[in-house]
Amino acid sequence: MTGDVNKSRENYTSDMESRVLHIFENSIKSDYSRKQYKYQLDRFISYYKLRDYDSILKADPKQLQIMVEDYVLYLKTKLSPNSFDAPIAALQLFLELNDVMLNFKKIRKLLPARVKKSGERGYTTKEIQKMLEYSPDKRTKAIIHFIAASGIRIGAFDGLKLKYVVEMPMGCKAVQVYEGSTEEYWTFLTPEASEALDNYLNERRNDGEMITPESPVFRARYSLGVQKAQTLSISSIIQIIYRVLNRAELRQNLKNNRYEVQLDHGFRKRFNTILKLNRTINANIVEKLMGHSKGLDGVYLKPTRQESFEEYKKGISDLTIDDSERTLAEKKKIEIERSELDRSLETQIMLEDKVKRQEQAIQTILDKLEKLEKNSEKT
Repeated sequence: MTGDVNKSRENYTSDMESRVLHIFENSIKSDYSRKQYKYQLDRFISYYKLRDYDSILKADPKQLQIMVEDYVLYLKTKLSPNSFDAPIAALQLFLELNDVMLNFKKIRKLLPARVKKSGERGYTTKEIQKMLEYSPDKRTKAIIHFIAASGIRIGAFDGLKLKYVVEMPMGCKAVQVYEGSTEEYWTFLTPEASEALDNYLNERRNDGEMITPESPVFRARYSLGVQKAQTLSISSIIQIIYRVLNRAELRQNLKNNRYEVQLDHGFRKRFNTILKLNRTINANIVEKLMGHSKGLDGVYLKPTRQESFEEYKKGISDLTIDDSERTLAEKKKIEIERSELDRSLETQIMLEDKVKRQEQAIQTILDKLEKLEKNSEKT
């Protein structure tokens, strides 16, 4: 009987442990953030050599306050001043979801002052050309082109499937980012980036993969293409970029212990700079292409995919990496502008001709009226 009771208690404890973690993980919408928060929680457990997640909750609140404060002091010796958001946010969320209230206002007072982030500038086109030169395969080339052309955050690759990539005019593609969320927006790929993605997808097809709308845009490594495609993780994408930068010797210069360009955000800064410097592009639309949602335009401005593309295509030639491709892009742009001008002139000629014919018709009517009036006076 006693054994059954003890076994029942063990099962109940195990169920509670599962429930505690289940609630924590389900409170976080993004898969990437969920993994990061769990990692930070596991680090806290490992630091104090706790048995499990439930052990955190069993601690006396006063003692737990001291533990978290001491943990912050420990992290100050290990992390950069800008790296405290995730570990503190993970602990706070876990505790608050389980009705454990600590004085996080006091805890945050212990955090170091933030310092200016690395990356005062974005990558140059020449630097990205060099990255592509040192990219070992089609997947790496497609990733670099994709980020450079779309300006998306690395985290946006989490859950990105091919059904969110849509064909557009001029050999471009549209990418629906954060589909179904309040942060949803459209960005695009240049013809050059679209071709790099197509080359990579064709390689997967040739290896036996059945590409469907549900397939990940970028998949993890595989020995057989017919194996179920696993989404390439965010950390793997970061590692891919890191290795390319090292091969190309572009991760060398440190200034005040910080790199001149942020590893992944450097692509996004280039994208923003290129489009913002183009005075013909609507700056508010550029904010939308970046996924920014602050200010009144962030709330009220809701451009359609086509409206956003009309602005994006003005920057295609400058976003293009390869010099020869840029020449082609500029040539296509001139041809399109000439075609639009020709259509505009044709329309203008048609309108002028229509107005002329209407004036002639009116004049004919006036002449008839005048003739009728004269005949009426004679009678």
